[in-house]
Amino acid sequence: MKKSLFKLHEQAAAKARSQARRDRLNAFKENLVSNNALKKYLPKNLYSVIQSNKWIQTSAVVTVFLITGIAVNEPLRNDLLRQINLIDEFKSADAFDLSQPEESGMRPVIFSYPGRGNGKLSLVEPSVQHLPVPSIAPLANQISNGKIDPQALDSRLLDSPQNQAKIASLMAEKYKVDLQTLKSYVSHAVIVGKEVSIDPVLIIAVMAIESNFKATVQSPVGAQGLMQVMTSVHANKFIPYGGVEAAFKPEANIRVGAYILKYLIAQAGSLSGGLRSYVGASTNGDGGYAVKVLNERNFLTSYLGGSNPQDNNDIESADSTKSQQNQSQGLLKFLGMNATDS
Repeated sequence: MKKSLFKLHEQAAAKARSQARRDRLNAFKENLVSNNALKKYLPKNLYSVIQSNKWIQTSAVVTVFLITGIAVNEPLRNDLLRQINLIDEFKSADAFDLSQPEESGMRPVIFSYPGRGNGKLSLVEPSVQHLPVPSIAPLANQISNGKIDPQALDSRLLDSPQNQAKIASLMAEKYKVDLQTLKSYVSHAVIVGKEVSIDPVLIIAVMAIESNFKATVQSPVGAQGLMQVMTSVHANKFIPYGGVEAAFKPEANIRVGAYILKYLIAQAGSLSGGLRSYVGASTNGDGGYAVKVLNERNFLTSYLGGSNPQDNNDIESADSTKSQQNQSQGLLKFLGMNATDS
């Protein structure tokens, strides 16, 4: 009789412990799913998994996401800290204020994947979309599209894989680059164009003029990769991609280069002014760089049957009325330099 009662007692205790564990797990799930900070950063498709019972399969994914996100993503880290009252409330903005003297208010790239929020893209090289690389969109979205010259915005000419294939074939022949490689670069440009909200045809034109589509090229002054990014100046932007060594990886170089280009177009107030700043010639002559890029972009646009909204000469004439002094100061601030620096 005593053994039977003891056994029943043990069964009841085990059942109570099991129920307590389930209650704690359910409470944790509810708190996780309802956490306002995480709602902004966790992928939506992860919530269906969190709300299911497949914890063993997904706990590693959630852990890696949180550790990586907290490590590289300042707003996520601050939001979580604020949730437990370790820091004060702070203000955030959807668009980065270009009048700020430095990039101190700029948020790091959020750990996410390309194409999220844009739906599945149709690409001439579909495998590019599945590369596990951080999106540059959260950083680029801090620059309001209202500050961008409309001529730099997406023309939608490369939305179809057919047009992407045409451009890849044309550029492969013109610059003597492997066709499959060009298809990959064009697909990257389409993805990044969506992430930064600028024309992928423009991104392709910049790559053509800057590097002739040679991903490992480096200039004598240290500009690297397809879009010839000065990694010594923009090293912090490569942190989410593994460091400055990623400058020779197309998926990282194109993202960082396109973001910088968008920033400089907004700062200059015009497409041609942004291009001159991109090549580091906001006040002095750019050696015809802006015209070369615009001619290349116009050539590609015409080849696809699109229209070029404004002649290059008109662009240069209109842009000459901008204040070059303001452009120069904005560029120096962006590069972290003072006007007296040599």
